[in-house]
Amino acid sequence: GIIRGTEFPDEYVMSGAHLDAFDVASGGVDDGSGVAPNLEAARIIALSGAKPKRSIMFTIWAAEEFGLLGSKKWVEQNMNNLDKISNYFNRDGGPTVPTGITVTESMYEDFVKICNAVNRVNPDFPFIVNKRQGEPRPRPVTAGGSDHAYFAMYGVPVMNFNLEDKKGYNFNYQEIWHTERDMFNKSIKEYEDHTAVVMAVVYYGLANLDHLLSR
Repeated sequence: GIIRGTEFPDEYVMSGAHLDAFDVASGGVDDGSGVAPNLEAARIIALSGAKPKRSIMFTIWAAEEFGLLGSKKWVEQNMNNLDKISNYFNRDGGPTVPTGITVTESMYEDFVKICNAVNRVNPDFPFIVNKRQGEPRPRPVTAGGSDHAYFAMYGVPVMNFNLEDKKGYNFNYQEIWHTERDMFNKSIKEYEDHTAVVMAVVYYGLANLDHLLSR
């Protein structure tokens, strides 16, 4: 789904999660906890009437568990347009809450400016922008992990929020990962609600920059 930009409609801030799950359970966490806030963030921005300068694309991928097949195919079909993607966010890490983000020095000032608004949402979940230390990471040459992988291989900046179990719900990803315990009751509504708001604020802010994020 696309919220079309008013000034740079052919440039994109992208976000995604995967729809499929291991067959032994319902996928309530892996990756329902990624799909749900993506859909809700899209709904929040759309219903607000906000008009971003750059387009925001929300993607729900098929067949992640079988080899990242949906996101791989999309990247292969859009190779000529990857330089127009500002970044890709992936939500596939459980139902905990965003408390920050770690970005490169070249992106740091942009994110500080954008994420100031996040700290006005809920004082229970303060949000910190961290600057990545050390040598730059090399571009990966093989795909793995989740649906961000093929974007990263071809030079699109990929990122995720830093997540915490801030209120002590004692969520343990290893308890549910690819098991029959991956059910809806393992999701955490309070965290999912806040996640969607953080996504909406950050994506809208990125879409309103007068430039793409630095490669």
